Amino acid sequence: MKIELKEVTADNLGKISKLKVKESQQDFVAPNAYSVAQSKFYSTWICLAAYAGEEPVGFTMYGIDDADKTVWIIRMMIDGNHQGKGYGRQILTLAVEHIKNSHNCNEVFLSFVPGNDTAKRLYESFGFKDTGRVEEGEIVYRLQL
Repeated sequence: MKIELKEVTADNLGKISKLKVKESQQDFVAPNAYSVAQSKFYSTWICLAAYAGEEPVGFTMYGIDDADKTVWIIRMMIDGNHQGKGYGRQILTLAVEHIKNSHNCNEVFLSFVPGNDTAKRLYESFGFKDTGRVEEGEIVYRLQL
């Protein structure tokens, strides 16, 4: 099914907050409610819900680093009940397109927890490259646009 990204609003926040990764992945990504709360303190952080038809299946958040003005995909998750359907690649594609259309940038960064091999494979297959940097314990990748 085709994925669509929609703004996180008061109307869908409850459903988005209930999305959860598999138990074995809980150390890899913050809960969506926490991410939405964080975005209220950083004016450039944008939260987007991923929908398959009318059903929310995932979440992503991107924003600009205040220190160096780089653009980051800060969070991305697929609900455990919806993994393995190709939604991760679709969300990543849509997020990168959204960033390209919204920001004048020639690169996008993201980071992930070591051991999250599924995310690593997805990011590398998409064209993200290891920068050799580790920030706050996470491996930093970059995509040249």
